[in-house]
Amino acid sequence: MTLICVPIFVNDPASALAAATEARDRGADLVEFRIDGFYSGRDDENEVPAVLRLVARCPLPCIVTCRPVLEGGQYDGPDDARVSLYERLGTAQTAAGVEHPPTYLDVELATYARSENIRQKINLAVDHPGQVRDVSTGLVLSSHDFQTRPEDLFRRINRMVAEPACRVAKVAYRARSLRDNLELLDILAEARAAGKAMIALGMGPYGVPSRVLAPKFEAFLTFATLRAEAATAPGQPTIDELLQLYRFRSIGPATRVYGVIGHPVEHSISPAVHNAGFEAVGHDGVYLFLPIQPEFEQFKATLLSLIDHPSFDLCGCSVTIPHKEHLLRLALEQYEEGDGRWHT
Repeated sequence: MTLICVPIFVNDPASALAAATEARDRGADLVEFRIDGFYSGRDDENEVPAVLRLVARCPLPCIVTCRPVLEGGQYDGPDDARVSLYERLGTAQTAAGVEHPPTYLDVELATYARSENIRQKINLAVDHPGQVRDVSTGLVLSSHDFQTRPEDLFRRINRMVAEPACRVAKVAYRARSLRDNLELLDILAEARAAGKAMIALGMGPYGVPSRVLAPKFEAFLTFATLRAEAATAPGQPTIDELLQLYRFRSIGPATRVYGVIGHPVEHSISPAVHNAGFEAVGHDGVYLFLPIQPEFEQFKATLLSLIDHPSFDLCGCSVTIPHKEHLLRLALEQYEEGDGRWHT
């Protein structure tokens, strides 16, 4: 089952704990505490105990992330302090001897691969085949690009997947078009075949299908924010959108995909209407916003790619401006290429 994780920026532990409780009550499976805006790494005597208490009191399993500025986060302190915090968290125990470590630590591949010393310290805090300590925290190795698809994407993925200490591999980059979703979903399928838990997400408006269709391709989790203004990455849906608009819990490998194509398209009521209709008649389908750039060549390349993909299962779509004329032009092209027969 693909989990729903609500990311929470920690400004003060009390508010973060309240947000975690709200996430639980609204249907989340786990939360991610983003402590990079709270933890300074400057030996503040109150910060580390506050993070430990927050994790211990969390009403859901949690991921702890201290994202550095270089990977789109807010932490600009020394790596040594951040890595030491990870070790404290992974080996945490309460005074009563009951373990309250986080369920996962999210560490960037770039940080993990920076030095053997960092790898050794992080490995002391997480569960892996060579671990000699009694720890249960899993390691999420992650890679992010908020600008575009990284040129060395597959090298990064292979490095994460091959690391014995990595329980979950995560890649997220800004989607350039809807076609990037197909690559991300293929990455999930390949990871599943290899027996590796994987998170593969597109950021921005073109990446939303990768978030909604995560259970169709058996991703480990997807992220959903409590409120739009609290999103930790562009394109994150709210948990209400995910559960109510898209009926996330009903999506599986056999789910058929539909959508409304346009630019802009996010104002359309079609997803609300069609998804409610699918639920009313018991149809295993989900209807998405499918934004495609205004040019004909973008429309043609994207639509044909979605149709031709063997497991995306695009079964129908509505087309609105500016692509109505593009659809007619494409249909005529396909007819001519088929020597008087419809090619697609």
